[in-house]
Amino acid sequence: MILEEKVKLAINQDEKAFEYLMNISKEGLYRIAFAYAKNEQDALDILQETVYKAYISIYKLKEPKYFKTWISKILINNAIDFINKKKKINYLPDSLSDESHYYKENHIEEKLDILNYIDKLEDKYKNIIFLKYFQDLTIAEISQVMDCPIGTVKTHLNKALSSLRIFMGKDIC
Repeated sequence: MILEEKVKLAINQDEKAFEYLMNISKEGLYRIAFAYAKNEQDALDILQETVYKAYISIYKLKEPKYFKTWISKILINNAIDFINKKKKINYLPDSLSDESHYYKENHIEEKLDILNYIDKLEDKYKNIIFLKYFQDLTIAEISQVMDCPIGTVKTHLNKALSSLRIFMGKDIC
């Protein structure tokens, strides 16, 4: 598989290979970061920090086939750290109308509603939803990222989807 070869090259400090890996991963990683941060700038900050941490520690990755899982775990940890730090800071946005105008122009109000419902979930359920539906990880990969058994992931996913159905008042997924 070409992806595993690129990961091996990146582990051996090949910058072009690392750049390739980031280019093919950035969209999915951004979606997860945005789901956590709820705005573009913060999501980009989380993504930037993730790329930096991945770059300086890629040599620690032992199995190239787990690159997607490894980078997702870094991103989630960065997003959680970012949110926890941001909770400690009180601020008022400069212009709420600019933000809502941006969302309306990009026709993502429905997606933001779903993100708001997901945000109401407990963290363990929220993380599984993000990994499964925003990063397209398998149950086994989610199990590795979350460091829990596959059965637990399945149970949490089922409970998360049930909770979302209740929040939204209709069938999903």
